[in-house]
Amino acid sequence: MNLLVAVDFSRNTGSVLTEAADLSKKLKAKLWVLHVVGDDATALVYQTSQFSDYAPEVVSLPGDVQLARDISAEELKREHNELLNISSNLRKNGADAQALLVKGDAAEMILEKAQEQECSMIILGSHGHGLLHKALLGSVSEAVIRHAKCNVLIVPNPAA
Repeated sequence: MNLLVAVDFSRNTGSVLTEAADLSKKLKAKLWVLHVVGDDATALVYQTSQFSDYAPEVVSLPGDVQLARDISAEELKREHNELLNISSNLRKNGADAQALLVKGDAAEMILEKAQEQECSMIILGSHGHGLLHKALLGSVSEAVIRHAKCNVLIVPNPAA
């Protein structure tokens, strides 16, 4: 049996991981710890360049593109190390955990990896964002629930 837990390094990540690890140990299931990285730095440079006709002063220069790439690479490295530490700590505490770091749309990647790993359950955290956030940005957990071909467990935010 395989379980997939998606983490985003928010305040709720600890609660989500605790729930996932407990479930993994009780079910003697492999736990895939997934973090999805978006392409935010590249998107930011692209979006900024779209204003060139309206505000030439905000157009990214070639150096800005390289800076964005460097920042993105450092962030990716930091997140990768954090993910490896999480899976290592889970293994030390008795869970059969394996880290997965992928790039793309969060909901799509969660669904794709859950299917690839033949997971029986996807475990996600609830952010408790308001209606405005949901209306503007959508909800990863909502998209996963709607399209998952397996069970989905939403761990509530303890601060909410």
